[in-house]
Amino acid sequence: MAIIYNTVRLNVEFKTFEEEYGDPTDITLKVYDTHRIQIGSTVSIGASEKTATGKYQYDYLLPIGYTYVTYEFSGILEGKIITGRSKIDCDLT
Repeated sequence: MAIIYNTVRLNVEFKTFEEEYGDPTDITLKVYDTHRIQIGSTVSIGASEKTATGKYQYDYLLPIGYTYVTYEFSGILEGKIITGRSKIDCDLT
């Protein structure tokens, strides 16, 4: 559980169908509220967020007023769209 209005580090790993790490193109991050409505703008993820081949991170400030948020990383790998989602439970205290 994360505390609202704190910064959390969102991580993603992109792998091919052969389970090898790969670097997609056009990587984006979207964050959604509890009603599946996008919070803020879509973020483009670039080389500065890359930590290793196929691994990226983004520091995100949790907004006030949500019991949880869902984040989604997406990109194009081997000509196909690849998307991963995860949920962060928020402590309202």
